[in-house]
Amino acid sequence: MKKLIALSAAAVLASSAAMASVSLSGTASVTYADNGDLDSDTSTGATLTIAGVNGGTSATATLDLTDGTLHSVSMSTSIGPVAVEVDMIDEDGVDTNTVTLSIDVLAGDINISLDDGGGVTITSTVAGIAITHVVGGDTSAVASLAGMDIEVSTDGTWLVSTTLNGVTLSITDAGVVTASLGLAGNTVEITNDGDTTITVTRDLTSGATLEVSYDTFDDALTLTASVSF
Repeated sequence: MKKLIALSAAAVLASSAAMASVSLSGTASVTYADNGDLDSDTSTGATLTIAGVNGGTSATATLDLTDGTLHSVSMSTSIGPVAVEVDMIDEDGVDTNTVTLSIDVLAGDINISLDDGGGVTITSTVAGIAITHVVGGDTSAVASLAGMDIEVSTDGTWLVSTTLNGVTLSITDAGVVTASLGLAGNTVEITNDGDTTITVTRDLTSGATLEVSYDTFDDALTLTASVSF
């Protein structure tokens, strides 16, 4: 009888450890755009995200409350040392139905990922440099050197960013320069890629976030109020 009680208790504890949980979160926003010389317009958006976890398996889906479409539907789990990632619908609402398998190879801290299309991606970190290689494709590397974050790829793209006196600066291979900083309780971002875009974001005491954006290309001003829950 004692053995039966102990076995039952172990079964209860095991099932409790794998107990499922579901969480809800969402966003809502309203945007006014004067569109420069064009007619102004107002748009709204609202989403609800459902996330579920049961043991080592998780799933998530986002519902657009304005048109009823599903976005970003995915699931992840593991089978022994193999991690399984399933993307069913992407963030744009397009069916993808892709499966990616990955396994950590113990020798040399190497990770190998295999997708359902036969693509193989190898990642590793060597001397603080994160390296990603797509077999038959490009190789990229990410590192922090002399206070700068550097990303380079054999496809010719690169990004360099650093922070000086509270201002984060970045530049890309396309010549796009971005500066972001905190100013009087606001987050300010200035981007120049031929024309200049200035975006100011502030968290309000009501729980909402107000964003103001101005683009010199078409002299357009956009106001967005949003809330996340």
